[in-house]
Amino acid sequence: MVDIPINVEVDCSNGPCGRSKHVIVNPIIHKVTHLVVEDRRFPGESTRLVPAEKVADMTPNRIRLACTWEELVTLEPFVTTRYVKVPRPLYPGGLFAGDEYTFDAYTEPYVLYDDDLKPIPEVHVPTGEVDIHRGMKVEATDGKIGQVEALVVEPENWDITHLTLQEGHFWGKREIAVPISAVDRVAEDTIYLKLDKQEVESLPSVPLKR
Repeated sequence: MVDIPINVEVDCSNGPCGRSKHVIVNPIIHKVTHLVVEDRRFPGESTRLVPAEKVADMTPNRIRLACTWEELVTLEPFVTTRYVKVPRPLYPGGLFAGDEYTFDAYTEPYVLYDDDLKPIPEVHVPTGEVDIHRGMKVEATDGKIGQVEALVVEPENWDITHLTLQEGHFWGKREIAVPISAVDRVAEDTIYLKLDKQEVESLPSVPLKR
């Protein structure tokens, strides 16, 4: 078994190519299907959806891909941005709500400006799959218990066996291995477990790597 580290450096075969930001999983068969890599140098959008089979090797602090940076660029973006026009309310003399324009006696009674363009990010998760990222909240049946640190998989087939959960206060944190069978559902930014807090506390600890 091996941890899939989240928010660590990623290398392509010809050099550094960003950081891992998300893991995409199929919740029905408990299998990792993609990683999300972010690199501000990518042309256009800064993220790419990377099929799991392109991962060559992983350590707790780094992921190595079996492709070049140039090949990575051609993959589908995970987040795309579209822009929508947002009308700005007009006031006599060209004043806009919330803007710091000074009224000028020479200004026309009504001054028209182009509409504002508002960026709307759109996340592309393959149909039927879910997005897991580091820091995602984890809730037991009786309340919040911690946050996601990593996923543990069988490297031969990318089957998920556990998620590692960091719980406790800053001065007493420990990392717990939660069997994937204990996950009830994933909804938005939270993973819900079938266990209560006491049952989670009784699970074995794993060494903190970060």
